[in-house]
Amino acid sequence: MAVELHTVLAPVIFNLFLVAVTLVFKNGLSPAVSIPFKYRLDESIFNLRRLQAQNKVSTDTVYELQYADDAALPSHSPSDLQENLNTLADAYRRAGLIINTKKTEILTPIQHSSPSPQLSFTIHGDVLNTTQQFTYLGRILSSDSDLTNEIQQRVKLASSAFGRLAVRVFFNRNFTVSTKVAVYKAICLSILLYGCESWIPYRQHIKALEAYHVRCL
Repeated sequence: MAVELHTVLAPVIFNLFLVAVTLVFKNGLSPAVSIPFKYRLDESIFNLRRLQAQNKVSTDTVYELQYADDAALPSHSPSDLQENLNTLADAYRRAGLIINTKKTEILTPIQHSSPSPQLSFTIHGDVLNTTQQFTYLGRILSSDSDLTNEIQQRVKLASSAFGRLAVRVFFNRNFTVSTKVAVYKAICLSILLYGCESWIPYRQHIKALEAYHVRCL
């Protein structure tokens, strides 16, 4: 029983520890480096005009995006991002944690109007790698916000899952069509459309998804 109790409590204690570190990080930041946003829950997310109604709109602020031991720091300017990095590294150091600079990368959006200068960011003197694309929580994020690589990766992963289930499920005559469709929806479609709530696809992306869907059917 003691082993099972420790197994259950370990992630809870870890989450509480990270919450405390995040609060220390948040308290050490100046309000200017945060990213405010408005939202409402009774209308379409793309209806920007509705966000002007002050009595139904809520506001919040983003300092850091965390999932388990992964963290993303959004920022509007290079100076604000460097301040966030310094404050976060200091908060982690005080808690006995070390940021892995080899796994930490900087993604800057492409400015089509004018060429962006070469930026450099550091953590405790270590220069961070600047990239045009990286994978975060299973999603491929790119500096130009293009979904092409993400859609291709989704189709590839879904096709791999379909292939592993083909002989035992989809080509198995002992299963009914309804059972095969249920498995396809639960596994293949879930992999294909992972993270699609945040997509802004173009017609070419929709055609690629539909082509895969038709092939599977």
